[in-house]
Amino acid sequence: MNYPQQAISILLDMLFPPKCINCHIIIPLKKGYICSKCLSLISIKKDFECLGCRLATPFGKTCNQCQKDFRIDNIFIVASYREPLVSLIKTIKYRFVERISIPIEQIIKKYLIWLFEHKFSLNSENPIISPVPLHYRRYNWRGFNQAEIIAELLASKIQCHMQPDLLIKKNQSKPQADISEHVMRYSNINGCFSLSEEWKNKITDRTIILVDDVCTTGATLNECAQVLKKNGAKKVIGFVIARG
Repeated sequence: MNYPQQAISILLDMLFPPKCINCHIIIPLKKGYICSKCLSLISIKKDFECLGCRLATPFGKTCNQCQKDFRIDNIFIVASYREPLVSLIKTIKYRFVERISIPIEQIIKKYLIWLFEHKFSLNSENPIISPVPLHYRRYNWRGFNQAEIIAELLASKIQCHMQPDLLIKKNQSKPQADISEHVMRYSNINGCFSLSEEWKNKITDRTIILVDDVCTTGATLNECAQVLKKNGAKKVIGFVIARG
């Protein structure tokens, strides 16, 4: 953000002080639009499920039956879709509030501590962290990629490399949230992603952590994972804030 934009942002915050998006009380700007009380009420998801059938599996491993259709090896979901955190995600995407990453960082930290206590570490195989990319037109319209913000937060917590341009969204598809039918979600995203030329032949036998904000059917994650596996990735792990 350049200086004039910063000045405008500060002025707007003074005229229209930020409120907690859950309980609507006025809060300090550094809280990132959610008060401490509401943040403490957000619980992390303490069970795991298969990306395909949603049945319980160890550490979100894709079950044997679903492996023929899903290229994601494991899926980690930070919180329930019913949590107020979903409002934060919508704020990121539709109100263009990049600063909302402050509370999301705290939720990720809580989740990673819980994972570690249960003997699982996301950085055990020195993974590359990759956000699900936006098409450049949508990126220019929004000004940032919410998945990239989350990926940066995760990378800083587990001390791994985050590569924002590992994948490219070459075709502009209709937003998945606007499509209700599962079958249409898969066809809508089919063939939209490719591996960056810079990373050709550089991910062989690597583990990739694929980051997005919300996962529903898993169509987007699966499409990205197919590209990564086709280009030699040994393992692809999905990491999302919530699942619808």
